[in-house]
Amino acid sequence: MPTALLMFMLLLPAQSWAGWLWGQDDADAAQVRVTEPYIAWRTGPATGYPVFHTSEKGEWLTIIQRRTSWIKVTDARGREGWVSVADIAQTVDATGNLVDLQVPDLESFGDRRVEAGLMMGEFDGAAVTAGYGGIRMTRNLSAELWASQILGSASEIRMVNANLVHQLFPHWRVSPFFTLGVGHIWVDPKATLAQPEERDNSIGHAGLGIRAYITDRYFIRAEVKDYKVFTTRSTNEEATEWKIGLSVFF
Repeated sequence: MPTALLMFMLLLPAQSWAGWLWGQDDADAAQVRVTEPYIAWRTGPATGYPVFHTSEKGEWLTIIQRRTSWIKVTDARGREGWVSVADIAQTVDATGNLVDLQVPDLESFGDRRVEAGLMMGEFDGAAVTAGYGGIRMTRNLSAELWASQILGSASEIRMVNANLVHQLFPHWRVSPFFTLGVGHIWVDPKATLAQPEERDNSIGHAGLGIRAYITDRYFIRAEVKDYKVFTTRSTNEEATEWKIGLSVFF
């Protein structure tokens, strides 16, 4: 679901982005009027890009799209450039009210409903890359789906998991959580082995981690999990995994 949502947003027309940012119709949301003495335009969405134009007080601008802390605008003469969110926040809409940018912040992080991320680390000493998507069910409880690829010296491993995550303090900037889940693992031995044996087994895990809010819609997530691999042998196998990565929320 989170991946599909991201693709949908990326495919939206530029004017639809403006409507999404303000939560209004395009005709109302796309137009803002400068109230400060001037607003500087840059050639790209960062302070490293040069200023090439300024809009004076009273001038109307049309919103095209947003990229993190920058908004692309155009004026009545068709010129296009990038203006900081902080500057646009000082403009007014057609009703004369300050523009509501709905800028994601720490409060939005605490109230998030959907999140997705990409993480990297080690699984029992082998490199692991994993992606996940999660949806919040209650204030403290979320459900997640994971897909992982593990590249070891003797085998390649694929793994899927369904997790329940309990977050103790969801509104904290740095918040601990606990996770519990089940899944399945597929082990493909390297062809160099004398008698390669493909295996697939059910797995279970328990773990703990932290989320740390950065800015806008981004946060860092780090976690450690202990896995139990249920085999047909006399004893089950165990593995430890740690990961860290970047996530986004909606």
